Amino acid sequence: MKPKTIVLVGTMVPLLGICLSRSPAEAAGFAAARFGGELGNVTTNTPTALYYNPAGIGFSEGTNVYVDGILALRRVTYEHAMAPTDMPEPAGAEGATFGKAQLFNVLGGPMLGATTRLGNWALGAGLMVPYGGMAHWDTNDKFKNDPKYPQAADGIQRWDSIDGSLTFIYFTAGAAYRWGRLSVGATANLVRSAVASTQAKTPVGSGDPDIDREGRAKLDVVGYQGSFGLGVLVEAIENRLWLGAGYQAQPGLGPMSLKGTLHTVYQGNDAPFHVEFHQALPDSLRLGGKLRVNDMLELRLSGELTRWSQMQSQCVAIAGDPCLVDSTGADVTPNGSVAQNLRRRWKDTYSIHGGASVWVRPTVELFGGLAFETAAVPDSTLDPALPDANNVAAALGARLQLAGTYFVAASYTNIQYFARDNTGKSILANAVTPTKLPDGGGKYTQWIGLFNVNLQKQF
Repeated sequence: MKPKTIVLVGTMVPLLGICLSRSPAEAAGFAAARFGGELGNVTTNTPTALYYNPAGIGFSEGTNVYVDGILALRRVTYEHAMAPTDMPEPAGAEGATFGKAQLFNVLGGPMLGATTRLGNWALGAGLMVPYGGMAHWDTNDKFKNDPKYPQAADGIQRWDSIDGSLTFIYFTAGAAYRWGRLSVGATANLVRSAVASTQAKTPVGSGDPDIDREGRAKLDVVGYQGSFGLGVLVEAIENRLWLGAGYQAQPGLGPMSLKGTLHTVYQGNDAPFHVEFHQALPDSLRLGGKLRVNDMLELRLSGELTRWSQMQSQCVAIAGDPCLVDSTGADVTPNGSVAQNLRRRWKDTYSIHGGASVWVRPTVELFGGLAFETAAVPDSTLDPALPDANNVAAALGARLQLAGTYFVAASYTNIQYFARDNTGKSILANAVTPTKLPDGGGKYTQWIGLFNVNLQKQF
């Protein structure tokens, strides 16, 4: 084994465990591909290109080891008034189902990658979390010590979410080949997918949220899928203009199935079931370019299409049985095997991103960017479990070259989601068990602040 390969492997192995942590949701749906910060894009040649555009590593030099970390601050509020389909609150339980819920979470997500150039070829490997999200809602202190309705302390949003996480970890290997100014690349991904959630549930009757018969549903499922990425990057004008395109396929290349357990906890009884969780994640296409105006200024522009329309439902069924419902949401399986069917009916999202870098010194780069992105979730299926909205993002940061072969970058990105009010528009309660959910109508606000730091070592 060559010395530089030993360094590369020796750097990656101790960090594998770190990369198994959960990542915040930072874009439409629960996309979380913000590693690299403002400089992680479709024209980059850093190891983040393994996700954004694998052809980018064809423009790298030597061997590069890259460690990236994000610290996210997330604030969400949800206000819900009584809807026609809601059950009224019993006497003494005022504020248990209607009112305001909020969360403020601090969480993080890492990324690790390495590349090496071998003549016209470039090889790379990495671990990253391009999809993911976590939420832990604040408690409703009014019911914290209530002897009759203690479970209402989990908040008015508890019928949709108390705690939840979605984590999709990519173990990626790829290669690029460069012909002069043109590079093409491809990656193969092994995706570890995990979904966990806890929500309030009334396991008897018609499924309506009933404070007097309140229980809990706890889901924990895991699975492995494969996918791939493709990319092309061309130096259209030597040392001036680069144009790139990157594509990431769906995990599992279509519908995916995760296996695990569903626990229904009710009146002191815990009923566990072995279940399968069915959903489909999107594929995505990125296009962009960067223009090096002179030695001091670079301009960047990119766009992205993410096909969240693949996410039509999330369905939980007894393991080994199908997950099938009719147009009303009723279970139509032979064995009545559907435990819950979540209507999503998401739509494709689009984003546009502009950025610039200024070198105040050859070793000091200052950068910034602005972006706009559309929402994946329509008013009809919006709920507190996965809040979403059109959003704008602004970023500022700096990258320093140290001791010739070390590069360190730090930046802050603020994502401001537009306020949404889908009162009277939710269709979630207009279904039958096992699809019926509480009305998701209400007022939603959200913002996310992202601190990104990364270190790159070049050999």
